[in-house]
Amino acid sequence: MSPLPPEQPGLPSREAVLAEAHGVLLEKLQRQDCAHALQRLARAITHLSGLPCRLRVVAGQTAVAGFDAGHVAGHTLVDVEPLCFGGQLQGWLCLPAEGSSRSLLDALQPLIDTAGSMMAVWLQESDAGPPPSLTLIRQAMREGGSFVWEWDIPTDVLGDIDEGAVMLGYEVGEIGHTQVDWNRLIHPDDLDGIEAAYEAHVNGEAPFYRAVYRAKAANGDWRWVEERGRVVERNAHGEPLYMVGTQTDATAQVALAEAQRERLAAEAASAAKTRFLSRVSHELRTPMNAVLGFTQLLQMDPDRRLDTTQQQHLALVRQAGDYLLGIISDLLDLSLVEGEKLSLQATPVALLPLVQDCIAMVRSQAEAGQVRLTVSMPDGPAATAAQVLADRKRLQQALINLLTNAIKYNRADGEVRVVLQADQAGAWQVQVHDTGQGIAPQQMPFLFEPFNRLGQAHGPVSGAGLGLALAQALALSMGGHITARSEHGQGSVFTLTMPSAPLAG
Repeated sequence: MSPLPPEQPGLPSREAVLAEAHGVLLEKLQRQDCAHALQRLARAITHLSGLPCRLRVVAGQTAVAGFDAGHVAGHTLVDVEPLCFGGQLQGWLCLPAEGSSRSLLDALQPLIDTAGSMMAVWLQESDAGPPPSLTLIRQAMREGGSFVWEWDIPTDVLGDIDEGAVMLGYEVGEIGHTQVDWNRLIHPDDLDGIEAAYEAHVNGEAPFYRAVYRAKAANGDWRWVEERGRVVERNAHGEPLYMVGTQTDATAQVALAEAQRERLAAEAASAAKTRFLSRVSHELRTPMNAVLGFTQLLQMDPDRRLDTTQQQHLALVRQAGDYLLGIISDLLDLSLVEGEKLSLQATPVALLPLVQDCIAMVRSQAEAGQVRLTVSMPDGPAATAAQVLADRKRLQQALINLLTNAIKYNRADGEVRVVLQADQAGAWQVQVHDTGQGIAPQQMPFLFEPFNRLGQAHGPVSGAGLGLALAQALALSMGGHITARSEHGQGSVFTLTMPSAPLAG
């Protein structure tokens, strides 16, 4: 049985497909009727896909039988998927051409595999007369990682227990042949749940028995096993006598489900963090604007002139307030981007004028840090007239963050060089080269994490660790991205790549 692809919206779930496949196999074991099993498979495929279908059995190139759900009248069905077993064609799955898709067929693969094995048995029965053993069915299930078991309840003997043992890496006959022997492999914490599932089925509360539990493999690891079964024989008092079922190694499926739960929990935590940051930013911005406003009034009040020391103190208050307001604004913008609530208007933006405006805005900061600012670009009119598709305000914000970062972490008499160039895909890049200390290789994976200052939290350069995270978030929201390379002690290069604006006309 082929591995199932990730679930997609609009397609039948893995649980539903596997449940139908297991149900068909169990019913075949009980009824020994391949024709009935193929009829049920057709009904299951129709139910799960919403499409009329026919299972067409072939011998050589000749159709010898067809099984459908009774909903094919008036529909044109075509062969869409070969049904094989042991490398040999057994028949075809027929569906309406306009309704089938590769993704649907992939989702139905367990039923398709089961149909191929059932057709092989049906053809063998038709040719040989008396029903053969269940060898073909067992072989098909074994190849897909599932194994059949039979349990004589009064004697506690498990038929085919060796197949389950081999699944866990044991030798044939190594673990015994009773349910008590098998229970020794089950994790103690899972035994009560298994017993509850069995009792629910035996008492008629569940149509079949199903349990997922941990069993100890031969190498000492705990592996997850999915077990399904059904009571097929009872005594005159309704007590169960005989049960058949299947076992599947579910370790990969359980790991996938756990990863999905962890992903959903991480997304929920991220959403809660975004809401918190947004609310805190809003709450802090209003009083901080009031502080800055009153600071300006004190500085400008002609009736209450402050002495030099007071002016200096007030200037420090305003400087700190402006710095804090900048952090609050970055927090708010980052929360809006992460919450996908940032308003963006993508238009063609002339790249060179925007770069020149950004450099002009940070020039005083560069001069204060004794850092030179230079711009280089390829010759020719193409670079001069280059346009990218972006929100001009947000693109400017992202680039200023890159320039500010390059200046802050530079050295005295250092240089920040801005390079404009087109990449091989036709997008435009703005490279920001600096001559600072660079970034240690072990820190590179954390470069764009919010609040992560890469070990510089107690260094001489102030900051909250939001600039690069916000720049990357803004670039991504506009269809671009930022990459970085650095050699520790030699400087860094941050590259902002944005899609080119389409030509007018």
